[in-house]
Amino acid sequence: MKNTVKTGLRAGLKNWSTLLCFEILYKIIGFSIMGNITETLLDAVLKTGNVTFISQENIGYVLSRPLNLVILLAGLLLFTYYVYFEITALVIYCEAGWRGEHLSVWALWKQAFLRSLPVFHYKNLPVVIVLLPVIGLSVFPLTNSLLKGFRIPEFILDYIQGSFILLPFFVLALALLHVLLFFTLFSFPAVILNGDHFIGSWRRNARLLKKKKWKTALWLLSCILAFLLFALIGFILMVLILWGISNLESFPDNGRSQFEFYYRRWSAMGSVALSIFGTVAFCSTMLTLYHNYKGDIQPLPHKTVHTVKSVLRRVIVIAATLVMLAFYSETELGGNINYPTDVKTEIVAHRAGAVFAPENTLAALRTAISSGADMAEIDVQQTRDGALVILHDSNLKRTTGLDADIWDVDEKTVKSLDAGSSFSSDFRGEPVPTLKEMLDAAKDRIQLMIELKSTGHEHGLVEKTVEQIRAAHMEQECIIASMDLELLEKSKELAPEIRTVYITALLYSDLYDLSYVDGYSVETTSLTSIMLLQAHIEGKKVYAWTANRENNIEKILRMGADGLVTDNPELARYYQNTEGENLLLQSLTDILY
Repeated sequence: MKNTVKTGLRAGLKNWSTLLCFEILYKIIGFSIMGNITETLLDAVLKTGNVTFISQENIGYVLSRPLNLVILLAGLLLFTYYVYFEITALVIYCEAGWRGEHLSVWALWKQAFLRSLPVFHYKNLPVVIVLLPVIGLSVFPLTNSLLKGFRIPEFILDYIQGSFILLPFFVLALALLHVLLFFTLFSFPAVILNGDHFIGSWRRNARLLKKKKWKTALWLLSCILAFLLFALIGFILMVLILWGISNLESFPDNGRSQFEFYYRRWSAMGSVALSIFGTVAFCSTMLTLYHNYKGDIQPLPHKTVHTVKSVLRRVIVIAATLVMLAFYSETELGGNINYPTDVKTEIVAHRAGAVFAPENTLAALRTAISSGADMAEIDVQQTRDGALVILHDSNLKRTTGLDADIWDVDEKTVKSLDAGSSFSSDFRGEPVPTLKEMLDAAKDRIQLMIELKSTGHEHGLVEKTVEQIRAAHMEQECIIASMDLELLEKSKELAPEIRTVYITALLYSDLYDLSYVDGYSVETTSLTSIMLLQAHIEGKKVYAWTANRENNIEKILRMGADGLVTDNPELARYYQNTEGENLLLQSLTDILY
């Protein structure tokens, strides 16, 4: 055990400055190149498909064109290579450390390029493509690339978590994916170092793991836990050292501000370094176990004769590496997030606010108003007799218990239903409201984003909605939104004074200039800084949905979107009021000073 730990540490730390240089360059070059190439490919899809935008409205048409499929496949292959290149480099890096060999940055780039090319072999490429989402979702830190930020869209996760049928299958699928990746781990050094193929290496790896499965799993888990403990100890030491420096006699009156200054700088550098070394710690453990199970004899470390020139060169390299790390940590790529100061993101209560009251009810609207939300999003559908009621699903069963489609029942039946008991007994008897009731309750209190649900059974939906908005004199307090562009175009023709918003889970365009659309509401995963810039140039607003988790809320606020659609307006407002603040730093300074 002691020898395994020692060997793993040598594999991971032998060329640590080379690793930092490689990772920083890889991220900077990779992010910029991948971003430009992705934009170029998507622009080519727009031209090939003769469309001005790609959304859920026309994605079927776009994918039906063979040339577009070729372009998108080229993008997938490029992204696959980008991720695999880093994994290849990490394995080569750890192998050099395991052998006790010095490895320069140039040599690492060169070897990684040559050894990563076989990924395009037909026995490797299908496996790697299948493994990409598995690696992105797994707890195994195999990469620091863009794939690390891969997330299942929040609305899909919410839907899965709300289903008693899908949730167990989802958890089981995640478990199976981790098992699949676990049995594939030793394939990476076999393919990268020995020239094997993924197809065919699994059987040999299974033999290596025979009777060692639990031992291997324990080693990998111990590696992760040990690194987390190391990170915690390092963090505590950093805080104590910075506290001591900040309280030197030369800073008698402003120790707190000095501590905050040093903390922000060093914690930014530390978080980048820890992210990199966390991945390497896992990789070096995997490689050490791979060699141990194969019975490989570790070469003796190379004896290096130190001269004044070699020591000076080493000092310069280390100093240059730390300077690169410092500069990189100050950028957003390094996690240093700068919030826009000139954008006031509106908080939009999704379904009128679905956390503290039954969705799409007057009770929910009252909670949205009391929470200080800027706007409430509600869903409008039509009953059999043409009444406009507030309902998200086309079927009434989930919220009211009546298993019937909205277009098959009349207004009187809908008004007799209980839309509150399914949420909580405290809301027993809460009715399904009409659009008029919502307008009356919101007038002069909160703006409304009224989503028109297109079911194919509507008749005069746009006309009646516009009529009721005008009757309430709320043209400037309402937005008409929809996933159906035809409804928005019709709305703008009937009422050009009422704003319109196009709702879509997917959106890409080189010019966000739809004349009958005043704004776009996109799923948070689709939100990009380029989208915001181009839409704002065209005078359009951009909203993002549905953000109930910290990472999505912070992404929307960080980018400066015009609106944040959430089920929990109070949580979103909290993050908005504390954006840019470091709560951990505040707690530390309160304790230390």
